[in-house]
Amino acid sequence: MCASTGTRRRPALTARESAMSDFYSWSRFAIRTAAAAAGVEGAPSKLIFVVTKRCHSRCVYCDIWKVKDTPGGLDDELSLDEVRSVAASNPFLQWIDFTGGEPTDRPDFPQVIQAFAEHCPDLLLVHFPTNGIATNRIAQMAEDIRAKVRARLVVTVSIDGPPELNDRLRGIRNDFGHAINTFAVLRNLLGADNVFAGMTLHGHKASCGHTSSELVDQTFAAINAALLAKNETALGWEGFHLNIPHLSQHYYGNTAAGPTDGFGGTAHRAEVMAALRHAAGQSKSAGSLPMRAVERIYRAEAMRYLAEGRTNIPCSALLSTAYLSEKGEVYPCTIWDKPLGNIRNTGYALMPVIEAARRAGVRKAVAEARCPNCWTPCEAYPAIAASPVRSLLALVGGGRNTHTVSA
Repeated sequence: MCASTGTRRRPALTARESAMSDFYSWSRFAIRTAAAAAGVEGAPSKLIFVVTKRCHSRCVYCDIWKVKDTPGGLDDELSLDEVRSVAASNPFLQWIDFTGGEPTDRPDFPQVIQAFAEHCPDLLLVHFPTNGIATNRIAQMAEDIRAKVRARLVVTVSIDGPPELNDRLRGIRNDFGHAINTFAVLRNLLGADNVFAGMTLHGHKASCGHTSSELVDQTFAAINAALLAKNETALGWEGFHLNIPHLSQHYYGNTAAGPTDGFGGTAHRAEVMAALRHAAGQSKSAGSLPMRAVERIYRAEAMRYLAEGRTNIPCSALLSTAYLSEKGEVYPCTIWDKPLGNIRNTGYALMPVIEAARRAGVRKAVAEARCPNCWTPCEAYPAIAASPVRSLLALVGGGRNTHTVSA
């Protein structure tokens, strides 16, 4: 049965109470992360939740947008009442990535986040990516969320190239301009430490004549030229996040794109690795030191992944993270197309599905890298937190990564 459509209001906290609450929540997160590092299989602290597959971008490397054009494709997505039941049944969550599709294409998106804030007392971090197309709507939703949710709100605006290439890759006229407008508005609203530009790297030399390294520089320069034209502060390299491409049928629906330009092959992987190495050498003087360290680790292991097909940092899927689809299906992560069960059959609780998967050896398969293997930010960041020793080694060696891609 679904939870009540109303939301429970907690009394407003004083500044002292808020600080103490944050201290206790971060302490619990640290303890749970240490337990995960020791292999203790408790409740996950992080959830990756696809709130909808609706999206009006038309990206060439992701087919999520095709779902809305498929008869019945958007049917049976979790309702707001069901989302409230999910939140109420899983109060242990402390970190949630709300993704899509385009999350803000869901009209009740702020209420979705508020439901988890109401039921998860230790919720510390909320993140969502956005295509940035509908600036006014996205900004209004972010403002509504910030006003009602105590957890830190972080947003990544997708920009995948300089204007002409970005618009071609994302399939929307003036997409770059819309994304810049949204980035500027959100940064003014949430602060520079909470808004990032995210670029997914592909091997482009064969298709547009520029290497990925050149396109990183061109994109960074184009973003700053557009911001300065609006009298906005320039973006630093610490606010420019680079992702590597992945294939996933249950999430992106893009496995058919495997043989196409930019997704695979020795030359493509070497080109993307060179772009990561190039970005790693850029000056990053702003931003928090811990986040800069995490980004350094992420890039170092991304280069290892491109070279070897796996990283030195073990994945924490089904240990400290879980993935929930828009229709209630639980998967190990965004990449492994292995449905584990539907929360509509467990009273909207995650743990019965996760514990059954652990008993069936799915978690063990992940720990032993007998899964597709990946290095997406959704799984990479919690894995970094849960592997302090290996992460420290990656941090120390990140600046002198010398991996090469082999055929």
